[in-house]
Amino acid sequence: MIRKMPRDSWHEALDSFSRQHEGWLVSVSTRRPDGQLLVEAQNVPLQGISQTTPNSTDVAVEVGDRDRHLTHQVRDVTAVTIEMTDTRAERALVLESADRSATIVAFRSPMRPEEVDGLPINRLE
Repeated sequence: MIRKMPRDSWHEALDSFSRQHEGWLVSVSTRRPDGQLLVEAQNVPLQGISQTTPNSTDVAVEVGDRDRHLTHQVRDVTAVTIEMTDTRAERALVLESADRSATIVAFRSPMRPEEVDGLPINRLE
């Protein structure tokens, strides 16, 4: 199942998504237009996903902790979708770009936010 975020709500939706999933372990990969998959980061805490400015089509994905940190820039985003499991848990956020590439932020353990017990412990401070 796939849920598409309407373009006019990206700013608020990405902020909400980031707050709900801050600290969750994710992998960040890029699928190039030729289909090749490049892994940018694996099993690192999500810090946040946001538009670079409120009306921009550029999005920044921030992951990591104090020892290792990555900001992955995605330019000219044309679509933002969330891949869901059959139980409606969010599996991955996908940012599609005008050049036909896609950035995938996939959760190591998909689950619904209301099923998570406690707060994330790997936060940048």
